[in-house]
Amino acid sequence: MKSLRLLVLFLLGMGVTGFLLSIDTPRWLVFAVVIIFYLILMVLPGIYITYFSNSLRQIERYVHRNRHKAIFAFPYALGHGDDQDVERSIERILTLHKQQAMQSIYRTLLAIYRGQPAIAAQHAAAIDREPLRSYYLAHIAASSGEFQRAAELSSRIQEPWMNHSIDALIAFESDDSNFPVHVEKSVKAARGIQKYTLEKSFNRMKKPLP
Repeated sequence: MKSLRLLVLFLLGMGVTGFLLSIDTPRWLVFAVVIIFYLILMVLPGIYITYFSNSLRQIERYVHRNRHKAIFAFPYALGHGDDQDVERSIERILTLHKQQAMQSIYRTLLAIYRGQPAIAAQHAAAIDREPLRSYYLAHIAASSGEFQRAAELSSRIQEPWMNHSIDALIAFESDDSNFPVHVEKSVKAARGIQKYTLEKSFNRMKKPLP
């Protein structure tokens, strides 16, 4: 499939080049147009799927194709791996991406998946981006049974999928039957990889047996 797409892009590029040369376009401009043409057709689809797509099937295919890349190995592990696979995928991101923002966010996630709320809260407090900081702090509060604090933090957030996600976590921890309703609203409001990550994360949530 990838080879076919590259072949189609190559043929389209050849067609654009031939047309531009046929109308006596300067060679430097032909070169620039063709490079921009390839960049747009190869980069924009990935950007759209990553941030804007509303199709879980389309996102699933994209995640599967790019699962060898660290940043996509995490959502892939959520959908197709076990808890150890999820943790390993986060550890790989931490090894490869040293930016402070990435470190704080994924160290928070790693602590959450390991069931270490105190450590997760320390890393979440170091996140310098809103509403992510408030979202993860609310996530940790909800998971720890601090529902009032979670709701208070959620009230500061203006991102619908985050609000519904916190509502879903509170419902899950308090055995509220509205849990699936909040999950559906959260997933519906999200886009791109975030939509896929939310769905797979909520699908993994199960109450421990008594």
